[in-house]
Amino acid sequence: MIPTLCRALALVLAGAFAATPAAIAANYTLTVEPTFPADQIESVHGPLVDYLNRSTGYQFTVRAAPNFNQHWRALRAGDAAEFVFEEGHFFDYRSQRSGAVALARTVEDSAFIVAVADPAVAAAGANGVVGRTIASLSAPNLGEVLVFDAYRNPLAQPELRAVSTKWSDGPDLVFAGEVEGTLLPSYMAGEHPALIEVWRSRAVPGRVLSAGPAIPQDVRAAVAEAMRKLQDDPDAYSALIELRTAGFIAADPQDYLGLERLLANTFGYRPPGRTGTPAAAPPAAASAAPPASPGETNGS
Repeated sequence: MIPTLCRALALVLAGAFAATPAAIAANYTLTVEPTFPADQIESVHGPLVDYLNRSTGYQFTVRAAPNFNQHWRALRAGDAAEFVFEEGHFFDYRSQRSGAVALARTVEDSAFIVAVADPAVAAAGANGVVGRTIASLSAPNLGEVLVFDAYRNPLAQPELRAVSTKWSDGPDLVFAGEVEGTLLPSYMAGEHPALIEVWRSRAVPGRVLSAGPAIPQDVRAAVAEAMRKLQDDPDAYSALIELRTAGFIAADPQDYLGLERLLANTFGYRPPGRTGTPAAAPPAAASAAPPASPGETNGS
């Protein structure tokens, strides 16, 4: 009797130890951009996490830095993120330096607008916001770097202020008189009829879900397939609503090449392959369009 019990106990313990590595490997972290306050990050991305948990069999936990400056600092430091959902300038930097693998991207490209409430300011168009206070999230969010990619003359730029904790704060700050305009993702254009769009950025490939190079190929494949099928799952509709997208498609990293140079004037940026003291990229790094003359932009 006792030998039988011992053998049974040994089998149970062996099974438990054998299962431990698999259980650990089945849990992953999904890092997202800090586009919401910390207490809202989990609720906003919860539907996506629930969908991935259900459709892949793996378990995901969402996390975000307190702000974009911290997100950028972790990226520069080589943070070994497992899965990340972020805009293209960060993904390209991550891909070039750490070998992150693109799994899926939003159907929509990414673009940003600047909107104001004062008709007199709006009448001047894109040049009307030069020197004006504009609400934004912290740098270097994609909207911020796209603004300075267009308004390249340091003497003729909007004054972006990191006073929003989420994009929807901007209109409220304009109506409260705390700022003169707001930077917003283009998917929010038109949501506030009292605001007038005066500038629109160029469009760049949309937000990317990527995997770190250490993630096993079969896990990457399962997540990529799940993301591309998300829009076909009626139970995952809330995830699309929260992420403000119609769906996901396969992501080609070639489409993102060069977007990391939008970070050229951000503290700590190093061109690909460059080591040593952080420095701004050479003039050629701002490759999207010819430099604007003072007071001139590619506005709408």
